[in-house]
Amino acid sequence: MTKLRIFLVVLAASAAAACGPREQQPQPPGKLRIISLAPNVTEILFALDLGDQVVGVTDQCDYPPAAKGIERVSGFGTPNVERLLAQSPNLVIACGLEKPELVEVLRRAGVRVINVQKTGYLAGFAELFDAIHQIGDATGRAAEAKKLIANMQAELDAVAAQVGTIDDAKRVRVFVEIEDGPLMTAGAGSFIDDLVNRAGGRNVAHEIAAAYPRIDPEKVIAWNPEVILVAHNGPPGEAAQRLARHIGWSDVAAVRERRVIDDIDADLLFRPGPRLVEGVKALAARLHRK
Repeated sequence: MTKLRIFLVVLAASAAAACGPREQQPQPPGKLRIISLAPNVTEILFALDLGDQVVGVTDQCDYPPAAKGIERVSGFGTPNVERLLAQSPNLVIACGLEKPELVEVLRRAGVRVINVQKTGYLAGFAELFDAIHQIGDATGRAAEAKKLIANMQAELDAVAAQVGTIDDAKRVRVFVEIEDGPLMTAGAGSFIDDLVNRAGGRNVAHEIAAAYPRIDPEKVIAWNPEVILVAHNGPPGEAAQRLARHIGWSDVAAVRERRVIDDIDADLLFRPGPRLVEGVKALAARLHRK
């Protein structure tokens, strides 16, 4: 099971247990001792120059490289309370995967907890920017957060200037394969749907209201996408060969023309953090390669 699928499965099971609305509390005095409970949160903290104040992360936090040297206090969505409290944190940044009981234990121990998800998952860049704002507010890095968002938006605007003139009907039709067994994709309301749109593509699964639905392979044949974007890493070119073996898929335009993208770093495309802008740029370059 891929890291992304682990994230999505836990997300679906735990969204109802999210920690509540954005909080406005004073910043703890002195140097912070922060624990991040998600890889994208860890990347945001480092982008805000808070890496030296992060004392605990999940076992999936692997970027930037310095994050690998921080104490692992949590699985993704399964925090270990004892290991977490052993780091004497004064701020824990949650992401909607944590059970209410855990949050209550932390708060009773005097630990401030903020949740940077609104509905259990981020639906696009607007919610990612809001998460960055929340983290900036909570850590005394509001100005740095504002600057980070402005830089990201400027890069998105540059891509939009390149692809924004493409008529919707002429946009490249893209199918995103999150997982192949069972087949899972990204529908409307997912940040991946937003990413594909900003890269100048048209997500064929946008018609599905669920953010991360499981679908019948026959649906992909009916959609006939021109490009297939594969979310899980493997040897480059392997996905195209695998998809060609699916019954009926050899006539799908993306498979027939071998326009299967499986060689862009998955974390750039499928981890909603500061590097997601790089994912938009990389995907746009591939979708509109001449």
